[in-house]
Amino acid sequence: MPLKWPLGMSEERYGGENELVRQSALIGHLDGFKSNITKRLGWKQGDEDENWSKKAIDNLMKKLLKHNKQALANLEFALQCQGSQKTDCVTIPRSLDGRLQISHRKALPHVIYCRVYRWPDLQSHHELKAMEDCRYCYESGQKEICINPYHYIRIHSAGVLPPVLVPRWSERPEPDIPPALARLQALEASGSRMPQNVEMNNNVFTMPEQQPFEQMDTSSSPYTIPPGIPTVPVHYMDEEHWATISYYELNTRVGEQIKVSAPTITIDGYTDPTSNGSKISLGLFSNVNRNATIENTRRHIGNGVKLTYVRHQGTLFAECESDSAVFVQSRNCNYVHNFHPTTVVRIANKCSLKIFDTGRFRELLEESSRRGFDSSFELTKMSFIRMSFVKGWGAEYQRQDVTSTPCWIEIHLHAPLVVT
Repeated sequence: MPLKWPLGMSEERYGGENELVRQSALIGHLDGFKSNITKRLGWKQGDEDENWSKKAIDNLMKKLLKHNKQALANLEFALQCQGSQKTDCVTIPRSLDGRLQISHRKALPHVIYCRVYRWPDLQSHHELKAMEDCRYCYESGQKEICINPYHYIRIHSAGVLPPVLVPRWSERPEPDIPPALARLQALEASGSRMPQNVEMNNNVFTMPEQQPFEQMDTSSSPYTIPPGIPTVPVHYMDEEHWATISYYELNTRVGEQIKVSAPTITIDGYTDPTSNGSKISLGLFSNVNRNATIENTRRHIGNGVKLTYVRHQGTLFAECESDSAVFVQSRNCNYVHNFHPTTVVRIANKCSLKIFDTGRFRELLEESSRRGFDSSFELTKMSFIRMSFVKGWGAEYQRQDVTSTPCWIEIHLHAPLVVT
């Protein structure tokens, strides 16, 4: 996908006649390209500088414009295809030690740009393997290094701790509108603003001839049952409680498990004694073995987290209302965003994130069901979501597992495991 020059001119002729215009064309092309790429930067690793990814992109653009302008177009094409088509190598010169420095931080070039453009949770070159048709992969030891993110595949690497990611955006639930009301709103929006007139005589509705009522055509409805087919009434039974929540301190469960049915649940650090089905106050939970670290952490939970379950969509959102962050490990959320299954997401104050999507779970379940029982049973792990307060765990923290954090909860979702 070459850079486009004015009709009838080659790059050499165009550059020779007007170097200033040539540079302007490149800058305009570059700015548009960078603008499209910036939209992808929705996540960052917890210890990462806020502008690290943008600086990495700026560094790459300068190198490509200086050493390999055609590679700039190759990169743009590769990112547009997202692996659906075969693409060329995108190369930059190899440094003396093979690494690239971005904002006082050195790393291998292919790891940097696979992380920027494809896998925000990538941590090490041990998690990458070059494709066979990549001519300039890092392992080849050549003077040029390919940084095309779609020339590498992600592999499992033992001993890699869960990465910690921070979203740069907030994802909130849509207004919970009952389906019947939504249909009425759609009909109202699609019709004329002028109200229709209807007359009632002898318990029969009639409409004036000048404004005929438009009947809905049900002849081709997919819900029409052919005559002669025996039917029986089926009563819909919804799950009363959508989740069970357990509270832990380190590796010990504290208090009883709580089944929740309210669509919105607030879990805070206070001691509200009132019986409220939409609030869980962790300050009421006692533990004789509680140490000073746990006590101090509990004091910082504050307003905690708000969980919103949109029942008819099967989606669960978590919004941090505490001044301190909450840390979430949701295999379903990680699957949706193409992260490592054990990735931990740090949600800051006033940020909200969808941490479960039943629709995506069912897609994966349908695919796994064709692979046998073991593959389907493995998905039960997705119905458990772990969330710690104030203190995180993973690759960037001393705590390697959630059971090492002072205060955390486990949310066991019921709906995904209901047989349909």
